[in-house]
Formats: sequence, C-alpha cells, structure tokens
Amino acid sequence: MSTLSFHFHGYQPGDIVRWREPDPLRPQTFEQRTSPVVLRIGPDRIEGRNWTDAVLRTYGRMGSVLHRASGSASVDIEPQTLVWLLERDPSAYRAIIAAYDSGTAGFVMTPPFHPILPHLHRQEREALFDLMFDFYSPLIQRAEGRPIGLWLPEAAYSHETMDSFRESARQASVELDAIGDSIQSAYLVADARQFAHPPKSGEAWARVNSTERLLAIARDHPLSGDFAFGATTGSEFVASVRSRGNGSLFVANDLESLLANPMQAERFESIVHSLREGGVQVVPPVPPRDAPTLALVDHSSWSDYDDMLSGGITSDTRWTGLRRSDGLVVSRIYRDRPMSQLWKHAFTLATERVETAVRRQSLQLLQSAGVTRRPPVLRRLAVSYGRHWFRDHYLAQGLSTSGTDFAASAEDLVGGKMDVEVAGFLARGYLLMLMGTRSDPRFWDNPDTRVTFQNVVLLVQALRDLAEASVRAKDLGHAAGLGRLLRATFLEFLDWHARGEFAALQTVPAWETTEAAWYSSLESEVPERSPADVIKRATMFALAPGGEWPGGDPVLSVEETVADTGHIVGEAHGEWKNPRWCEHGPG
Repeated sequence: MSTLSFHFHGYQPGDIVRWREPDPLRPQTFEQRTSPVVLRIGPDRIEGRNWTDAVLRTYGRMGSVLHRASGSASVDIEPQTLVWLLERDPSAYRAIIAAYDSGTAGFVMTPPFHPILPHLHRQEREALFDLMFDFYSPLIQRAEGRPIGLWLPEAAYSHETMDSFRESARQASVELDAIGDSIQSAYLVADARQFAHPPKSGEAWARVNSTERLLAIARDHPLSGDFAFGATTGSEFVASVRSRGNGSLFVANDLESLLANPMQAERFESIVHSLREGGVQVVPPVPPRDAPTLALVDHSSWSDYDDMLSGGITSDTRWTGLRRSDGLVVSRIYRDRPMSQLWKHAFTLATERVETAVRRQSLQLLQSAGVTRRPPVLRRLAVSYGRHWFRDHYLAQGLSTSGTDFAASAEDLVGGKMDVEVAGFLARGYLLMLMGTRSDPRFWDNPDTRVTFQNVVLLVQALRDLAEASVRAKDLGHAAGLGRLLRATFLEFLDWHARGEFAALQTVPAWETTEAAWYSSLESEVPERSPADVIKRATMFALAPGGEWPGGDPVLSVEETVADTGHIVGEAHGEWKNPRWCEHGPG
C-alpha cells in the first residue's frame, strides 16, 4: 500500500514602506506600497494595490479546493499572512480555519515573519516560537488529537533551532496547558536533500538522530517540482507516483503552486481522485510509530541553489552568499550579467548588528528598571505585543479584548517597575526587529527589491523605537549610540567595502569580493528616481521628512525620499501598471 501526502506553504512578506502610528499603545498603522498589479488566473483578473494585496486575493480559492480534495493535504500559513488575509477577505480566513478545525486540511505551524532561524540568536528564536504557539493555540486546542506539523521557514534546520523549539514548547506547555501534548509531538517538514544520507525510496519518514523523539517527513524534491511547475500532466504525475512503488511519499510546495491558475487546481483534484481510485492513500501526513533514524544536516534548507549542492545536500548559500563547503563568495547571473552575492553576506551582518543592538538595549532597559528574569520577560513582552499587533485574529478566535490589552499585560510583566509607554516602545521595537529579519531579501539575486526595502524600513523603525524608549528612560547615551549604529550600518552601507569589512573574505583572490563587484551589485535599479543604493534609499524614506532622532540631532539631511525599487524577477508575470520598476505612487 502506498501513501502520498501533499503540503502547501502560504506566506506573503508584505509591502510596508513606512511606519505611520507614533504611539505603540494605539492600533498600529503603516504606509503600504502603491504599485498596482494584475494577476490573471485563467479568465479571472485579480487586481491588487501591490503584489501582496493581489496574491492574498487569490487565497479565497483555497477553501473550495481543499474541500473538493478533502483530507489530502496539510497547509501552513504564516501568522502575519493569515492576519492580512483576515483584513482583506474574512470569508477566506474563516474557510481556512474551518478546514483546519474539520480536518479537511492538516494543520502545520510556522513561526511568524519567515526568518532563517539558524541565523538568529537564541533569544530571538525562542521569542518567535513563543509568538507561534500563542498565535496558533486556539487552533491547536481544537485539533482534537490530529497530527500537527512544524514548518521552519525555508525548512532551514539546525539542532540549535530545535533546542529553541523544545525550550519554547516546554514553556508553552506550562502556560498553555491544553496544547502541551500536541506541540511536544509535532513532526517536522523537511526535504530529502537535507539528510546526510537521503531516505530510501518510499520511506518519507525519519527519526531525527539529534533528538529524542522528533519525527520528520522528507519532501520528494523531483516529484514536488513536477507538481509545482506543471511539468507533467495529471496522468503522468500519477504514473510517476506509482513508479516509486509501495511506501510513503511527500510532495510539498508553496501555496501559489496550487492557486496559480484554475487548471492547476483542477489538476490537483484530478490527481487526488485518480490516485485514490488506484488504491493509493492520499492523506495529510500521519506520523508512524517508528521510522529509520537519520541525520539532518545543520544549515540545510529546501530551496538552496540546485547547482551548489555539496554531495547532494542543500545548505543556506542562497541567503548567506557564501558556500558552506569552502566559505567563498558566490555569484549569480542576473539580467544576463554576473552579480556578486557579497551583498547578502553584508546584509546578513547588518541585520545581525541591529538584532544584537535591539536585544541588548531592551535587556539593558529592563535591568535599569529593576526587572528580574529579563530574557523571559522580554519574550513575554514580545508575545503580549504580538497579541496587540495580531489583535483581529485573536478576537476572531474568541479571545476577549482585555486579552489583547498590551498596557495591562505589560504592567503585570514588569511589575510596575517600568513606565508603560517605555515598555510599549521597547516591545514594539523588539517585534519590529523580528519582522525585519525576514528571509525574502536574500532569496533573490539582486538587492534592489521591494522586500529589501521593507526589511530596512522595519529595522530602522525598531532602532528608533528603542532610542525613544531609552530617551524616556533617561538613557540618552544609548539613544545616541543607536543613531550612530543606524548611520554606520544602513546610511553608509555602500562604504563597507572601502572600510575593510570584507578583508577576511579577500584572502583568496576572486572577482566576487572586488570593489568593482561590490559597487556593481548595489547600483540603483531606479536611477531616474534615486541614485542611492536601496539600503540608503529605504533608510531615508523611513526617517523622512526631517531625519529626526529621539533625544538628539537629526541623523541625516534627507536628500530625496522615494520608495521605488527594481522589480523582483519572480514577479515579472504580473501585469504591472509600471512595468519598468516597482513604484510607490500616490495612494
């Protein structure tokens, strides 16, 4: 008997170009990119104010597709994406929740904001898992013993990441008693190319050797590719499944592969029907009692460059710009010319510096206020602010309005030792920093994209919030220091090569680490709108109009403030109002 399971991953990074609401205790608002685009799905024309808006409007089809192919797939939808869907299409949100609750779709958790978790500090990893458990807790409680999965963003794995998951799960089991057993037994979604020795054909399940009880299900990469890209007809796909013999198989892809066009949805339903008629069980993943013990490789992922695998095993080169096997900087062909990926290494370092500064100053402010057990308190403040930020979801799941009241929660967490407005700026800044660790900028070969712009805007606002908290706590020195960090990290990003930031990478002569390659990769893709690199452009837009900094002089004289960027190559099939670049026009 053969068993095939499908999984679909739902996520959209967003199109934020500037934070609007100055008061962290009020409902939060931000300025969205205005770059109209049309997506065509068969005869249907889906219009959106921007790419995120357009794609989310296609999610309304999901409920009916999952209903017609009931009990055939699991689905994860990243928390922020699910909240944005609720804002745009409440009926689609309700249909997805109903599919989870009824078992029509298997439920898989994923942390918010889609970061590469192995690249983050333990404090941030645990905060993100805390946010995840709290966000999904109503769904977990209603799962009624059904299997629950965990999808790490990009399936990026490390044993330290799973240590953080277990620590957060242990804490959640204490604070949210009703979900303890379910989350402790969650299975992991992975790719067969992440194992030191790939699973045998027909053995999708493995017990991860570095853990006591973790089961993982391994994606069949070739079969998943055939499904996602429509490389085969439905009958050919069915034949490919049957050719693999008896056993378990796992096909996993982005949700867009299911919703991209009506024919793909019909193809999926036909495949499920044909396989079931032929005696193949098509069900969401159901962990077996036991499985072969195999080793997952640290820093492996499911969407690394296919031409840069080491011994057939994936890594995180796509996001670091460096080969794990030898530490050398790589290049990619972008618009018919080679582009050094050194910028990804630099952007990783820039993000780490902001992450570190925000974490340390948050803990310093808590210490100065006399708060004990500072790391766990910071994590709980993040969860409390997450309830404030994701308020509509919590209310839709039956939480009372008092349960989303950050001010009351913060007062209790800090024991009255910190002014609630200081706690608000601290918590918002910390959450925005987490939002700014999204993996999307480094997925693409070129830096000048809307997603890079957004990450920088979020990180700038995070630094500004921590500076404001510091000023209100009479810590003017650290507020000014955060301003200097912003200047050196983002406004002067282009100068990193001349400053010698990459000297350690230049011991082996290579074009990818030369000054010419560095400057070429950061050239503006919208020179008629702004000559500045996208990092500086986003920073200036986030700080406009005056470049003011809490408690000190303005950190810059704003030269121009535009949010325009280059288009993402993977979004070229959209019918953009402005096909030349990703604009931010009048709203």
